Amino acid sequence: MSQIVIVNTRPEHIPALVLHQQTCFPTLDPGSWMRAEHFAAHLDRFPAGQHVALDGERVVGQSSTFRVSGQRAMDQHGFLEITHDLTFAGHDLCGEWLYGADMSVHPDYRGRRISKMLYDARKDLVRNLQIDGIVAGGQLADYFTVRATVRLEDYIARVVAGDLVDATLTPQLRSGFGVRGILWRYLDDSEHGEEATLLVWQPDKVTG
Repeated sequence: MSQIVIVNTRPEHIPALVLHQQTCFPTLDPGSWMRAEHFAAHLDRFPAGQHVALDGERVVGQSSTFRVSGQRAMDQHGFLEITHDLTFAGHDLCGEWLYGADMSVHPDYRGRRISKMLYDARKDLVRNLQIDGIVAGGQLADYFTVRATVRLEDYIARVVAGDLVDATLTPQLRSGFGVRGILWRYLDDSEHGEEATLLVWQPDKVTG
């Protein structure tokens, strides 16, 4: 098995990242896909917060983050709103939280713990910056399968309790994140819906 490594994103990775977005998020509104100009803006504003997973020279995973104030992060918000239409123009040099805007792993490479490696890179950045933690909006990959019969709040509670497995939320919980609330109109996804969990990780409260 080849060696996967996590490195900071570089300009030469951008063309592959554009294709990677479309491969990993085929049901997403195309207006929510990150394009070349978005990845370039992220590197310009906060290069330390951008990571890729590489198999040799091939981009097989990515993580995009920026800094934000606690008040902004914990309030109700949508994905395009808080990312300033994917540009990270609201990146706050003094923000006490790292906002996890995007993370994805190529379908051919899932199940190889690449997401854990990317989360670990984010956690290391939080520790190095000595900020409060990570906050993110987490879509629920499998809620659409039971939407007609199960309330969202009940679904999340059952996943948190371990009674149900969600392909997105369950790994996030295993990575030390907790559910702080629900973001009701977070992202336009024709399959998975608009809702997301408000996820929080703090190094002084969670290890891993």
